[in-house]
Amino acid sequence: MLALGTHDGSVHVLDYSGNEVKRFQVHKATVNEICFDEAAEFVGSCSDDGTVAIHGLYTEEVYKFKYSRPVKTVALDPRYGSRKTREFVKGGLAGQLILNSRGWLGAKDNILHSGEGPIHVVRWAGTVIAWANDLGVKVYDTSVHRRIGFIERPKGSVKADQLKCHLFWEGASTLYIGWADCIKVLRVHRKQASAGSSELSIYTEIVAAFQMDFLVSGVAPFGEDIAVLAFVSNLPPETSADGAAAGEAEGQDVAAGGHEGLRPELKILTWQNEEIASDALSIHGYEHYKANDYGMEAFYPARTSPSARKVPAEADGSAKVVSGATSFTKWWADGDEPLYYIISPKDVVVGRPRDSNDRVTWLLDHQRFQQAVDIAEADPAIKTSTRELVAERYLQHLVAEGKYEEAASLTPRLLQKDAVAWERWVYLFAQLRRLPALAPHIPTEDPLLRQTAYEMVLHAFLLAPADHARLLAMVQAWPTKLYSVAALTEAVIQRIRGPGGNSEALLQTAARLYEMQGRYDHALAIYLRLQWPQVFDFIHEHNLLPMLADRVAALMSIDEVRATSLLVAQHEQVPPSSVVPSLQAAMLEAQAGGDAQLAGVWRKRLHHYLDWLFKKDATAGVDFHDLQVELYADYEPDRLMSFLVSSQMYVLESAYEVCEARGRVREMVFILGRMGATHKALHLIIQQLADIPQAVEFVQMQRDEELWELLISLVLGSADLTGSLLDHIGAHINPLRLIQQIPDGMAISNLRDRLVHIIMDFRTQTSLREGCNTILHHDCISLAQRLYREMQRALQTFYIRQPAGAAGAPGQWMVHDSRGGTRRAVDVTDLPGPCGGKQLHIKPKAGMQQEADALPKVWVGLAAPAPLRTESSVAQNAVTQQQQRPRTGSNFQAVHAAIIAGDITAEVAVVVSDVPGCKALDYAQAHGIPTIIYPGSTSDTKLSPDELADLLRVGHRVDYVLLAGYLKLVPLAVVKAYHRAMLNIHPALLPAFGGKGLYGQRVHKAVIASGARFSGLTIHFVDADYDTGPILGQRVVPVYPTDTPGQLAARVLKEEHKAYPEAVAALVDGRVTWRQDGIPIMWHAR
Repeated sequence: MLALGTHDGSVHVLDYSGNEVKRFQVHKATVNEICFDEAAEFVGSCSDDGTVAIHGLYTEEVYKFKYSRPVKTVALDPRYGSRKTREFVKGGLAGQLILNSRGWLGAKDNILHSGEGPIHVVRWAGTVIAWANDLGVKVYDTSVHRRIGFIERPKGSVKADQLKCHLFWEGASTLYIGWADCIKVLRVHRKQASAGSSELSIYTEIVAAFQMDFLVSGVAPFGEDIAVLAFVSNLPPETSADGAAAGEAEGQDVAAGGHEGLRPELKILTWQNEEIASDALSIHGYEHYKANDYGMEAFYPARTSPSARKVPAEADGSAKVVSGATSFTKWWADGDEPLYYIISPKDVVVGRPRDSNDRVTWLLDHQRFQQAVDIAEADPAIKTSTRELVAERYLQHLVAEGKYEEAASLTPRLLQKDAVAWERWVYLFAQLRRLPALAPHIPTEDPLLRQTAYEMVLHAFLLAPADHARLLAMVQAWPTKLYSVAALTEAVIQRIRGPGGNSEALLQTAARLYEMQGRYDHALAIYLRLQWPQVFDFIHEHNLLPMLADRVAALMSIDEVRATSLLVAQHEQVPPSSVVPSLQAAMLEAQAGGDAQLAGVWRKRLHHYLDWLFKKDATAGVDFHDLQVELYADYEPDRLMSFLVSSQMYVLESAYEVCEARGRVREMVFILGRMGATHKALHLIIQQLADIPQAVEFVQMQRDEELWELLISLVLGSADLTGSLLDHIGAHINPLRLIQQIPDGMAISNLRDRLVHIIMDFRTQTSLREGCNTILHHDCISLAQRLYREMQRALQTFYIRQPAGAAGAPGQWMVHDSRGGTRRAVDVTDLPGPCGGKQLHIKPKAGMQQEADALPKVWVGLAAPAPLRTESSVAQNAVTQQQQRPRTGSNFQAVHAAIIAGDITAEVAVVVSDVPGCKALDYAQAHGIPTIIYPGSTSDTKLSPDELADLLRVGHRVDYVLLAGYLKLVPLAVVKAYHRAMLNIHPALLPAFGGKGLYGQRVHKAVIASGARFSGLTIHFVDADYDTGPILGQRVVPVYPTDTPGQLAARVLKEEHKAYPEAVAALVDGRVTWRQDGIPIMWHAR
């Protein structure tokens, strides 16, 4: 806070920037002095009208005191706002130093000093008051209520009313005194008067005194140095022998204003009176002012540690202006530096130490740019405007020297996130035709420049072919949001059509731009033109196979193997009807150009394509199988036969001509055989190949007896061929047919051995045939018996009447037990139904009364390696304690029906329920299936969990347990006994809709309320909690917006009747496996 008193009696309260905060009009004459308390909560002022006014800066408090004589100086108690006494001290022309203190009876004045002339200045720090009169400076301590020091007025100086004394307290222990041309520093000491005494001894000591060659208009500390406002006159040096008298005369002359003054100077002096800095101040009208017209007040923050870093006062703009080796301590923090206010009649000038901003400015002025940049980056106190100035001047300097690359590389560091500066330098580099240097450094985000800046850079790279690679790099690196892709594409295409526009980089740029716009066909055409190796990945990525129809040759030229593999693998999208003409066109173009070698290359590529295609799908290129015959004959004749055998889609006559032209006899034979010209084919084999094994194989394949006769007639003309035929014919026809036709006298080598071998082979074949027939006969009988036994096991017990002539009485009825294989005789009256013949009948369960003419549909069961046992029940609602409506047991019935149909190789051993009379029990009893009520209704029939588990496992030999509508937790003993052997079906998708209470209509209501669009069923293994076992399978059904719970339940139940039997069948067939993480996998039967 800054307070300023004016000649009209006003007090203006300003901030440190000079903006007015408050204004008080309490005096009628000149304001002589203003003071603050230590907390800056109150401001005091005095005037020539004899008034002292004290105002609260943050309250409405105003205290005004009236005295009879002008008041020249005033000082508030530093603790004014916190003490009830509200003390202040004032002095003036009355010659009294008065301490005003408030008590119970009001304010009271206490005279601290009088009788030595006017009081010119007073300052209060802590408990110490210092004031100056005509005799000197006195110091008073309010804590001991006595004067503790006195410093005489400098000898030879003029009176205090002509040259004011200047006082400044640093803390409460150091007093700076500036008077005339003399500076003194007073130190206040406090120590115990004597050992063991509590009384303090307070005294003062002058620790420094300097004689100046100028008049002192203000003094204050500057860290470890002293700041002095110097008034320098233009008087010539005095040569009088009486120096004191001469100095007094000079001081009086200067004080009176007899000579023109020079500009006042703010000097920094050491305690050794060495000057380390001096600034001449430009004060308006300084030539008309006297020493008393100036004053200096200081805002002086507390110093940091005395061991603060020493800053050399080098000529770098940081501290010292004049030369010298002296250094001073930087004791202030940036932003909290001391402020020195130089006051004149018309101006208030603020002086402060130079900060980092000043230093940077100085470095810029001396073209030490790198140092300026380092300081601007390292010091957070540097202003934004200073940083911008550093960037601007450094870049201008580099550009002026032609260092464009260096300037461009520094732009990210210097310009940072200043978008406006970036755009300005982009335009400047464009004017200098140096954008290639700047482009890699231009930011694409944070900051984001205007679109025109980016487009200007890209369009600039279109001109010179040498910059086309840079353009491609920019297009690949920059996001498309920075510029208009369509406009740039048009410009690139226009440049391609112009002179020098066919560079590879520019074409790649055009392709990339087309790709960005989704115009992949245009991009593909350019990539194929450039023979770009990555075009295959591009085709796959964007599914461009249909666009390859008329571009196959270009693709083949890039990479024949990859192109052929791609075209063959995707022959449905790029049909051979498009590929083959394209390759043939390339071959014809080469021939027309007189390049036979290139034409051959294209023809061989065509062969490779058709060959690979035939291996992939023999039916894909059937229209070109005639062409393939010729290609195989030319390039891979050894594989021609394989092709002829595999394909049926070539013209036999054309293929024969091709083979005949190339002398492929074996292939000619095969074709003749396929044409039906077997006689001609056999002639070729014998006459040109003389290959008896092939001839035999050919005749055998034709299954034509006439050919055997032709073969024999053809070979009889040669003893060697006849002998060879004897070696191979025995396994196919009776060798006598050949032997009988051998001409007499034909000399056949090894004839005896060959005849012996033929006879032995014939006998061996006859023996093998008989043995095989015997084995086949035995296998047929064995399998028929096995089938009969299995058919018998379909019924556990059945009745059979003994045929006549069998053991026992003829026509005796026997009951047969298929499990034990035993039979016993029964009376005909015990038979359940009509008798006669060998009909099989089902034995009803004992105790059931049925009429003989109306046998019930009792299911007995199928034998199986893993018998199935089923548990089905309906439970009470555990939440409402209301009886759940008995369910129909439809899932149980569906499983049972699948067992009866043979889809599940198992039988039902027992049905368990906790609701007597439920329909599942009725169904089981109707089909002769044992039932159990658990836990039972009476103490005699009640079962414990362990007893139930033992009854299932031992009593009924249960291997698997199925739940169908059982709503309670299965007893833990049963869960442990049937680990991974117990299934449950839940009418919703788990784990989303499951848990205790979610069953029946409740779960369907929950699904509809959730807004789910799908529901379904879940088949899972049972554990100790509700619906948390491993999931074996699920099925999904839609949930329609108009569904009711009943409609959804019906839709799910329909799928349950299909899914549950399938899961049960997989379980008992061993088609359920388990992953290492405990997840079951159900394998479907083929």
